[in-house]
Order: sequence, then C-alpha cells, then structure tokens
Amino acid sequence: MNKNSLIELLPKRIQEFIFQKGELIELTLSKIICVEDEPIQFIYFPTDGFVSLVQSLDQHPPLEIGMIGREGVLGAEIAFDIQKNLFGALVQGSGNAWKIEKEAFLEIMNSHTEVKKIILSYMAVRIKQLSLSAACEHFHEIGPRLAKWLLMSEDRAQSSTFLMTHEFISLMLGVRRVGITTAAAEFKRNGLIEYRRGEMKILNRPSLMAASCSCYLQNRKIYSSFIE
Repeated sequence: MNKNSLIELLPKRIQEFIFQKGELIELTLSKIICVEDEPIQFIYFPTDGFVSLVQSLDQHPPLEIGMIGREGVLGAEIAFDIQKNLFGALVQGSGNAWKIEKEAFLEIMNSHTEVKKIILSYMAVRIKQLSLSAACEHFHEIGPRLAKWLLMSEDRAQSSTFLMTHEFISLMLGVRRVGITTAAAEFKRNGLIEYRRGEMKILNRPSLMAASCSCYLQNRKIYSSFIE
C-alpha cells in the first residue's frame, strides 16, 4: 500500500520530492516515537500503520486523546513554528510510515505553499477532533466509546483483524480494565467482535457502528469536510 491520503492530495512533483527526502520505515507495535515537550526531529506520514496521541497528567498513565493513520501526519505543528512535541505518540497498529527529517520537510513546506496550506487545514481538523474527544470522554459511556475506538482502529489498520489487548485499550481510554472486559464480552456475545490472545477481529461492522457513540461519524464528517 504505502500510501498516505495527505501526500496523495499534493501534486505529483511534490509527492516525488517527499519520497526522495523521506524514508519508508516500519512502525513497531507499542513503540514510543514521540515524547511530549521534547524537540520535534521527524515528521511521520503513516501508510498502513497508526499511532495514538497521548497526554500525561500528574502520576496517571498516559491517556489517548487522538489517533493518526494514513489520513494524517504526526508532527504537523511545525507549520505553526512549534519546535517541541505537543503530545506523546506511540504505535497502536504496526505497519509503515514515511519518515522525514524536520528540516527537510520545512524546506518542502516553505518552498511549496500548497503543502503548508494542506498541513494547516489538517491541523484545524485535528484541533476539532481533539475537542470532540474531550467531550466524548466526559459524556459517553464505556461501551459506545469502545465501539467507536474499535471502528477507528479498523479504519486505520485497513483490516478487520488487528492486535489489541484489553489492558492496552483500558489505558488508552482511561478506564478500568474490568469496564473494557465487560463491554467487549457483550459485543462478543452479540456477534459483533471476537478476540483471543491479543488479537481483535470485527465480525459485524454495521452492528458495531450502531453500538458506537455519535462521535465516530462526527469524526469522519470533520475529516470529510477537509478533503472535499
């Protein structure tokens, strides 16, 4: 596959320039690729892998506040002349990404206004999605949030089967593991999903969408308005 939707929005000559400057790397499951407040060194365009944006608070475990797959880019804040990572990031779904040194991407962005325009527009989308995520965590129950999260993961994995444990999901959603286990067991009994030994498989996507909170479709609508 090795395609990223943002890169595909650009003229072919700029795509080729990015590929020349970048390197296609493997995203290893659970690997930390960005640490909050540390200098931005690389820009990542996932293709068939995806990462979780995480936020730490006091002594609590990091909480997922966003997800980036082939539809986005990690490190886009450099378009605002921000030099440090705003959030931490770890690989949630193994796969690949185009990795480009920050200075090389700044050269591309400063030389081609269409690149900067797309990155700024994408950042506006991400800000909107982050605000929606905050409201979702406050108002929506565990079951619908889990359904939304599984659908978002499936979209970015581009597969109905992906590696995921209840413990990892509970950390990302900021809830107790027993809550995830209970909700997942209900989905399994109803034939929506199955799981074993860290592997999750979605069996009935339409029913899972019906069980999801409204934020799943809201997220897709926000992104669709950006690429139209």
